[in-house]
Amino acid sequence: MPDCDTKIDLVDMIQQAVSMIPEGQVSTYGDIAKALGDVRAARAVGGVLSNLDDSVKIPTHRVVYSTGEVGQRNNLEFRNILRSEGVPFSDKRVRLNAARFVNFDIEPILIRLREEQKNIAGRVILDDDPGDPDNIAGLDVSYQEDDAFAAICIMDRRTGNFIEEKTHRCDVKFPYIPTYLTYRELPALAPLLEDIPDTIYMMDGHGVLHPRGAGIACQIGVMMGIPIIGAAKALLVGEVDNMEAEQSAIRMNGSIMGCMLRQGRKAAFVSPGNRTSLSRAVKLCSETLNKGIPAPLKRAHDLANKVRREAYS
Repeated sequence: MPDCDTKIDLVDMIQQAVSMIPEGQVSTYGDIAKALGDVRAARAVGGVLSNLDDSVKIPTHRVVYSTGEVGQRNNLEFRNILRSEGVPFSDKRVRLNAARFVNFDIEPILIRLREEQKNIAGRVILDDDPGDPDNIAGLDVSYQEDDAFAAICIMDRRTGNFIEEKTHRCDVKFPYIPTYLTYRELPALAPLLEDIPDTIYMMDGHGVLHPRGAGIACQIGVMMGIPIIGAAKALLVGEVDNMEAEQSAIRMNGSIMGCMLRQGRKAAFVSPGNRTSLSRAVKLCSETLNKGIPAPLKRAHDLANKVRREAYS
């Protein structure tokens, strides 16, 4: 699979970073996120540490909030441990100016991933493939604990029937971080993807409506060599001309890059991912829209959740 590192174990990198914090010092969730290359990963750092198995022996008590407050879980216990290690406190808060550790020896990997996205953005094709696609393949991923459950559901446009459905399960090594969704979901999706004749893909996520012009639909489209549309449930970047309309342009830096499609209270935020134009993306999403969600995506969403529930029943 070219141009994208989908085997990144960010969970392990976070654990390695925590292991580097010496006794008598602390770091914040944001400090670890910055060391990884993007402060937006701070919430993901907290999520990883709060979900660690008890068998993982790393000093999670040495990671605190930016206010100096100790995490809510095991709050009193962690404060007592930190005090015993010589960490200075002012009331119930760590005095960060006297005990802060930031010299992590880890790769700022998220910087490299942003560069990958910029490279992908320059290779996105916003022209339609020849002919009109016969099928639409919806993609979605559901999660529980450390497992991802991906689903593909292929719909015949002429009949509205679903002609093929497949799923794939794999471990999750990359927590959710805004704008880095590809690195979390592609390992689960990749075994389901191929360039099927007369078929266009539709992803529950963004296409060019992304800070670097390379949402998950763009990255999947370019890397796998497939035509694909992004249709997300929430807006990541850009401005909608009229949020109350049933259909309205979405602009980035003054240019129309996407379209909002609304039905009732729900809306889909549509943009091209690769080998398709905005007009085709809007047409295909509009003709399959059901209660604000394109039917192929709803089917894939339901199937991914079904196999997840069955696996954990």
